[in-house]
Order: sequence, then structure tokens, then C-alpha cells
Amino acid sequence: MYKFNLQSLLNHRKHIEENLEKELGRIKRSVNNEKRRLENIKKEKKKFGEKIHKNQEDGKKVNEIIVCFNYLDKLSKDIDKQQRCLKNVEKKYDIKRSELIEAMKKRKTLDRLKEKEMKAFNYSEMKVENYIMNEVAANQFIRKTSSSG
Repeated sequence: MYKFNLQSLLNHRKHIEENLEKELGRIKRSVNNEKRRLENIKKEKKKFGEKIHKNQEDGKKVNEIIVCFNYLDKLSKDIDKQQRCLKNVEKKYDIKRSELIEAMKKRKTLDRLKEKEMKAFNYSEMKVENYIMNEVAANQFIRKTSSSG
């Protein structure tokens, strides 16, 4: 029976890879959440921009329009802030993705080594088995020829 002498290291690397996959999934969800927040702020800004335009056309008071412009300015700042936040989360995603790729390479290297060693072991076992079978056949042949002679 073949036993890979680096199996515990391979198991450890698989565990690390699984944890990185989970972290990457969590960060991906954060990226999606941050994108949704950004889109919502942009929609709000667009909606409010249309409302200001309508208020101007309707001849609303200057005070109301100024309040609306102030809110629009706040939304613009929120968009900038959210874009920076999104970039930070995307950066974390890229870093974690790189870590996962590196972990996968390390694990695959051990997988290939294990496979190579297993093939060598099986080949060696097959050669021993063939040798034993040849010896048994030769002994039977010798017994037959010596008993019949």
C-alpha cells in the first residue's frame, strides 16, 4: 500500500487553499455590496438632479433649490467616498486572489509529486509481482520436468 510521506503537508496546503477560497468569496460579496451602494447613490443623485431641474422649471423658491444643490453636492462627495471604498475592497480581492493562486500552485506541485511517486510505486510493485510470478512459473516448470524425467 502506497503512503505519501508528505501527505500531512498536502492536507495542510489544501486546508489553506479552502480557507483562502472562503475569504475570497466573502470579499467578492463585499465588492458586490459596495458596487450596489455606489449604484444606489448614483441613482439617487440622478433622481435628485432631475428634481432640481423640475423645481427650477416650476419656479420654486431659491432657498429650496439651494438646499437641493447642497444635497446634490453631498451625494457627489458620497459617490467619491464610495468609489474609494470600492477600490479598496477590489484591491483586497486582487491580493486575496493572488494568494489563492499561489496556494493552488503549491498544492498542485505536491499533487503532481504524489502522483509521480504513486506511479513509481505501482511500477515497482508490478515488477516485483511479475518477478514472483515468473519465479513460481519457473519452479513449476522445473518440478514438472524433473518429476516426469
